Amino acid sequence: MRRSTVGLLLAASALCALLTGGARAAVVYDTAQIVSIPTVAPAQEYSFSTTTAQALTVTLTDFQTPAAFGSLQIAVTLGDTLVVSGAVDTTHTATLAVPAAIGNYTLHVIGTPDAVQGIGSFGITVAPTATPATLIAQFSGNLTTPLPPSTSVTSTLTTNFTSTIAGTYTATLTDDAFPAALSLVSALITNDGTQDIIPVGVPTQITLAASTSYQLLLAATAAATPGAGLYGVQITDPNGTVVYARTLPVGGVASASTVSNSNAQALTLKLTDFQYPAALASVATAVTSGGAAPLGELLTAGSVSLYAPAGSLDVWTYAAAGSEPGAYSAVLSGSSATLFSSTQVVNPASSSTQRTYAFAVTLPSAGSYQLSVTDFQFPATLQALSASIAQNGAVLSQNSTGVFSAAAGAAIVVVSATPPVSGDGVFDVSVTPSPTGTALLDQTQAVGGTFTSQTVTVAADGGYSIALSDLAFPGSFDSLAVLLSQGGKVLGSINESGSFAKTLTAGTYGLTFVATPGATGYGLYSLNIASAPPPVVTFKAGAASVTAYQSVSLTWSSTNATNCTAAGATGWSGTEPVSGTASVVVSADLNLTLTCTGPGGSAKSTVTVKAVPASSGGHGGGSMDPAWLGLLGALTLTRWRQRRPDEGGAGDQRSPR
Repeated sequence: MRRSTVGLLLAASALCALLTGGARAAVVYDTAQIVSIPTVAPAQEYSFSTTTAQALTVTLTDFQTPAAFGSLQIAVTLGDTLVVSGAVDTTHTATLAVPAAIGNYTLHVIGTPDAVQGIGSFGITVAPTATPATLIAQFSGNLTTPLPPSTSVTSTLTTNFTSTIAGTYTATLTDDAFPAALSLVSALITNDGTQDIIPVGVPTQITLAASTSYQLLLAATAAATPGAGLYGVQITDPNGTVVYARTLPVGGVASASTVSNSNAQALTLKLTDFQYPAALASVATAVTSGGAAPLGELLTAGSVSLYAPAGSLDVWTYAAAGSEPGAYSAVLSGSSATLFSSTQVVNPASSSTQRTYAFAVTLPSAGSYQLSVTDFQFPATLQALSASIAQNGAVLSQNSTGVFSAAAGAAIVVVSATPPVSGDGVFDVSVTPSPTGTALLDQTQAVGGTFTSQTVTVAADGGYSIALSDLAFPGSFDSLAVLLSQGGKVLGSINESGSFAKTLTAGTYGLTFVATPGATGYGLYSLNIASAPPPVVTFKAGAASVTAYQSVSLTWSSTNATNCTAAGATGWSGTEPVSGTASVVVSADLNLTLTCTGPGGSAKSTVTVKAVPASSGGHGGGSMDPAWLGLLGALTLTRWRQRRPDEGGAGDQRSPR
């Protein structure tokens, strides 16, 4: 499936023309998204809009802090189209020319931080090419390589940072006490044999030279119980500019989930222990920015308000199960949007190859509901699949079809799945009122592979086209697939790149992506869902009239159609191709119709052909129209019947009336 970006864009353009047939389709979903494997630095994405069509220049800069990136790349997309991409060069910058167009753009940044540092900083500017000093947008961020899972309760890091100006710097080392205080944490800054020890919890003043590389040594040890911790370090120059900032996990604290906070705002962090199948032994969550102390944290289930600056935020979670599995959710939300939401099952240390997933659902009233779990057998079939539901920690019994009774309120669904023998699998879990009703939970989940799940809302009944493209940035996917589903039913799927058309009713649908990026660990794909325009039919006859019992030629073509049906005459009836030619014998006046159907509906076209009697052809003895022959015979018979008696022969005797 290796294809060039240019080839893909040409294919996408051809596909668009094919599906629209020259008509403008209403776009329902139009996006390009980055997929990355767990071991590479998560991509950072930023958006900006332009209301004026003007050429733009996008500049990506490697700040080389604390060290230069091994590689740093950027892609610019407009909707589902890859506009341009590039990588920083030996000057540590990349300059991209963006053609003039109005719309909403997304910047996708990927890279490989220095292997020792594990983190790198970058900046982006967007400006009109004609007036580069006038910035349209400006962004900065970090890419951080995730730390591998570790059972060790000790964390060490040796890294570098570069001073900006000469003067007094402030270094702060913080034990975040998450989920518990560390037993030991220390930091040391060295250069040319000198060293400054940074005590924990005390902002320390140190004198540094200008534009000099210093070494930072960090070490931390978690307490034996719970064997997990979190600490951060931040260094600012005399002007208060941050020259180094990072928060690091110890032991059982997993790598953070990085989210983008578009503007400084008040947020709410909520943590829920579903206590199913059993209460967790420990559960905690925290939000950090840079290397400063947590903006907010929860060491038990509950909620807390916090104020977060604009930029990247790290959401940390820690959970430990007892002798049985448990499930929890962590949600970070603002007044208008949810920045982070995750529901996780935590298995005991001795978990099997079976994988367990949790889903939260709110039941609006007491009554009967149905729990369904479906193996989509896509891309491969799961070996085993089962589901249970609990409320207030108690398992609800189901009948053979999955129907159960419950009180109003929150419930938790736990699904156990055994991966396919080879490859990945996808299942759907749903909860609906029984016997009928709108789904309260309808979610897909991949077992294995890199997986994302989204929903899309279709506002009106009609035909729709769904198109998936591998945009080949920074390289092609090894595998890429998308599945459209609703209510546990697969409505269509695409492997690699391609499209399909489907008639949909108004409602919400699930999109499940299963992808394996190539050797770089990253992949960029696009998905477009648009209403399909109705068919357009062109149907013509070679003549408006022909001599009776002669043939007439027919030609037709259609766009946005998948099949056509003919009617109106012998030889012009039944299924016909969406374009073609034919001839029909005209024995009498004909009204011929052609009806073509596609995802966007159907269209009908009619042509009328008149049958004209043939002329006698003069004295030349030409052929005579059968109708005239019949008329002549009738006249002859009438004339014979009207002869007088004396005109008859000797044997002609008539009786009086």
